[in-house]
Amino acid sequence: MWLVPKDTHGLSARVEVPKELGAGLVRWYLGEGTEADHRASVSLVVTARENGKWLACDCLGDDGTPPLLSPAYLSSQETYYLRRLTSRPQHRRDCPFFLPQAPDRIREKADGAHFEIDYPRGLFNAHKDAPEKLATKPDEAEPDDRRRGVTIPRLGKLLWMLLEAAGTNVIAGLPAEGRPSFGIAKELARLREAARRFEIAPGIPLASHLYTNAVDYERTRLHARLREAAKDWPVGYASQAFLLLEASAVHSNTLTTGLGDVAIRNRIQQAGVSASAGDGQANGPYLALAVVGEHSKREGYLALRAYAQPIFKGNQFVPVERVSERRLFELLTRFQYLMRARRVAIAIKKPLFDILTDKGFVRPQAIVAFRDYTTGEDDQFALQLIDGDTPEDYEAHTREQQRIAEIAPVLSFTQDELAGDGLLARLEAMIG
Repeated sequence: MWLVPKDTHGLSARVEVPKELGAGLVRWYLGEGTEADHRASVSLVVTARENGKWLACDCLGDDGTPPLLSPAYLSSQETYYLRRLTSRPQHRRDCPFFLPQAPDRIREKADGAHFEIDYPRGLFNAHKDAPEKLATKPDEAEPDDRRRGVTIPRLGKLLWMLLEAAGTNVIAGLPAEGRPSFGIAKELARLREAARRFEIAPGIPLASHLYTNAVDYERTRLHARLREAAKDWPVGYASQAFLLLEASAVHSNTLTTGLGDVAIRNRIQQAGVSASAGDGQANGPYLALAVVGEHSKREGYLALRAYAQPIFKGNQFVPVERVSERRLFELLTRFQYLMRARRVAIAIKKPLFDILTDKGFVRPQAIVAFRDYTTGEDDQFALQLIDGDTPEDYEAHTREQQRIAEIAPVLSFTQDELAGDGLLARLEAMIG
């Protein structure tokens, strides 16, 4: 086995990998390695990636064009793995590298055991000292919401947890007269206040290293503060900071904000919402959370990864997943004004995490709370969007409706109902 320059045929400028190290790499690849094999393989793969090298396999002999392996990095899981270059010569069938190390994306059926969106575990951090993770199979520590076809990385769940703590996923009831006052500054202030409740590492509050202005990053003020703080950072935890930015657009590795573009080292992550007829993933505006850390000493502190969450409006940080959800919140805002004329106050919450019921986990599109100042009634109901028209879709929605009904009365609706005023009448009927 050799290290060779990337983007070549692997025939020149070869550096032989020591036999013992190569044998450990094979054991690790097959899932049979020791901790020592793991750490040695980490060093080899990271060194290859950072120095623009590929691994050339010797299973076809020393003279011919060799099969090649590319060191790859799965940013959502902070996981290194080896990817076979299938456009190059293939490995011998008896070679350990003949079979792929792992699929590009591990997915499970919707009725699989890991179905729920739960709160992220541990501290509010999204970066580990590299390179710590090199897995034979990319980790699934943060399961997907497969019922809705959504994949949520840990960084996205951390953002959701912060939004939940700040209450920005709630549209409060209207004032008695006039219009409520919204603003980006107000929303960010709520999030900064909520950040006081979380720790990046033991004894280090998130609020101390949360930045809501792209200029702090571009002018390296963030870097200077983090570099100084790293001197006293708890042992075993990677020093890191977070950027929380309102963005108008997302382009692969770039966040476009009102104060300029912010480059991210890896591709920006988003919820992988599967499209359906007449619906699809919502576009900007976005609220993005980026983790700033040190991937390598040579590169220093960089914005390593970011998660971009579409939001209802640029001055209302209510997360939305689909175009239909943004239309729903627009309609619910109209509903608030209609009901204020009847002396009924309406508040709307977008649940971000699953709610446990006796029948299982569930997460409705929205929960509507109301207070009728004429009758004194105070109650709530839940909204369920029905999409898909197959028997399997119908069965899944029925199960979901039964679970939601344990939380509150359910109003189910389709995308088509968002276009007219018929849904407004059905919403009003839920209040009586």
